[in-house]
Amino acid sequence: MAQDERKIRLEKLQRIMASGVNPYPDKFEKKQSLKEAISAKIGAKIKTAGRLMTKRDMGKICFCHLQDETNKMQIVLQQEKVGEKDYKFFMKEIDLGDFIGVEGEIFKTKKGEISILVKKFTLLAKAILPLPEKWHGLKDLETRYRERYLDLIMNQDVRDLFIKKAKFIKEFRSYLDNDGFIEVETPVLEEVPGGAEAEPFVTHHNTLDVDFYLRISLELHLKRLIVGGYEKVYELGRVFRNEGMSPQHLQEFTELELYWAYADWNDLMEMIEDMYTKIIKNTFGTLKFEYQGAAIDFKKPWPKINYVEIFKEKTGVDLDKDNYAADLLDFVSENDAELAAEMKALQKNGVTSFGRIIDGVYKRFIRKDIIQPSILFNHPVAVSPLAKKDPAHPNRTERFQVLVLGAEVGNAFSELNDPIDQRQRFEVQMKMREAGDKEAQMIDEDFIRALEHGMPPTAGFGLGIDRLFMLLTDQLSIRDVVFFPTMRPEK
Repeated sequence: MAQDERKIRLEKLQRIMASGVNPYPDKFEKKQSLKEAISAKIGAKIKTAGRLMTKRDMGKICFCHLQDETNKMQIVLQQEKVGEKDYKFFMKEIDLGDFIGVEGEIFKTKKGEISILVKKFTLLAKAILPLPEKWHGLKDLETRYRERYLDLIMNQDVRDLFIKKAKFIKEFRSYLDNDGFIEVETPVLEEVPGGAEAEPFVTHHNTLDVDFYLRISLELHLKRLIVGGYEKVYELGRVFRNEGMSPQHLQEFTELELYWAYADWNDLMEMIEDMYTKIIKNTFGTLKFEYQGAAIDFKKPWPKINYVEIFKEKTGVDLDKDNYAADLLDFVSENDAELAAEMKALQKNGVTSFGRIIDGVYKRFIRKDIIQPSILFNHPVAVSPLAKKDPAHPNRTERFQVLVLGAEVGNAFSELNDPIDQRQRFEVQMKMREAGDKEAQMIDEDFIRALEHGMPPTAGFGLGIDRLFMLLTDQLSIRDVVFFPTMRPEK
C-alpha cells in the first residue's frame, strides 16, 4: 500500500518540477513558531512553517492542520484568497506529510478555533512516503524504535518526553557546574576497558593496527585527571556494554560520573540526596511519582540499608565472616538452580567467583524488594574491586548505591587510591577472567602507574541517566527514553 502511494507521489513530484516549482527549496524565513502564532492577536500577520498533518476539502475552502516542533495549529485555505491556480495546485499536489510554509493572518473560525487564514503558501519538502494511518499501542513498538522519526511525528507525548529528558540532563550539568565541578571529555576507545564489570565491545584501529575496546565506564580516565591535579570533574557520555538486553538494560547508554578530591563516601551520600531531589523537583515539579502502580517519594531523608545486614537477614549468610563461602554456596545450591549452574561452571575452571555469586544472590533475593528511594551501603570487598576498604570492617567497603523500584540508579564509593591494593584486586579479577568470567576486569597497568604517582583521597559517583529517567516517567522500557535504541538489522 505504501509503495503504491509512493508511486503516486513520485508522479506528483515530476509534475511539480515540470511546472517550474522547486519541491526542495534552500530556505524559508520562518518568523513565528506555531506556539507563538496560536498566542498572537486576531489579525496579526504570520509567516510560519511545518508539516501538513490533516487536510479536509470543503469545496472552495480547505481546513488543514500544520505541525512544528512547538505545537499543532489549524490553517485555512480559501480559493478566493490564494487564487484559483494555487488552490488547485494545493489540492492536487500537496499531501499529508509535506512541509509547507504559509503566510497569512490570525482569525477565529465560526467554531471558535484560532487559525491562520492563508494568503500564500510555499512547498518546502515533498514527502515521498505517506505518514502511517495508525501509530499507537504496544504492537507498534519495534517500528516506533526503528523509525523513531515517525514516532516523533505522530506522537506529541513522545516529543514532549525527549524535551523533558533534555531538561533533566541540563539540570545535572547546572547543579554540578554551580558546585564547582568541571565538565570534561575522556576517550571512548580504550586499550584496556575498566571501571565496571561488563563485557566490552571490540573494534580495530586500522592505522595503528591495534584492537581497542569501547569504554564500559568513564571511571579510570576521570581518576587519572584527579591524579593530574583537578579536584572536581564530571563527564556525561555514552558507554557501551556487550551484554544482554532487558527493559532496564541497553548496550549503549548515557552515564554521568563525577569525582571529588579530598571527599569520601559520606560527603557524597549527603550531596547525592540533595542533587537528586533538587534536579527531580526542578525537572518535574514534584518529588512524588507513580511507576506501574507503585507510589514512590524522593523526599529526604532516604532510608539507609546496610548491605551486609540485609544480606544476612534474607539469606542467613554473614559476609563479615572470613569463612562465609560454605554458607553462601549452600544457600545458592538450595535456592537458585540457575545461579548454582553458573557457579559450578566457574568452579570447573578453577576459580570461584564469590563476588559474582554474592551479586547474583543480592539481585535475585534482596534488591527487587527495595521500592522507595534508598541508600544501600557497606558493600563487601568481593563485589567492589575499585572501592576503599572500611577500616573497621576489613570485608566491607566504603560504598553505597541509590536504589528505587528494585533498580540501581546510582553507585558511589570512597575511591581506592592504594596502588598495591589496587593491583592485588585487579589480579583477582584477572584470574576470574582467565577462568571464563567475561565481565571481570583486566589489569590496567597505566592506571596503576597513575596511582603510583599519587591520587588524593577521592569520592566517586556514577549514574545511568536513561534508567532513572525511565522510572521517573513511568516508561515500560529503557528503549522508550532513548531516541534510537540498538536494534537487530532489518533483513
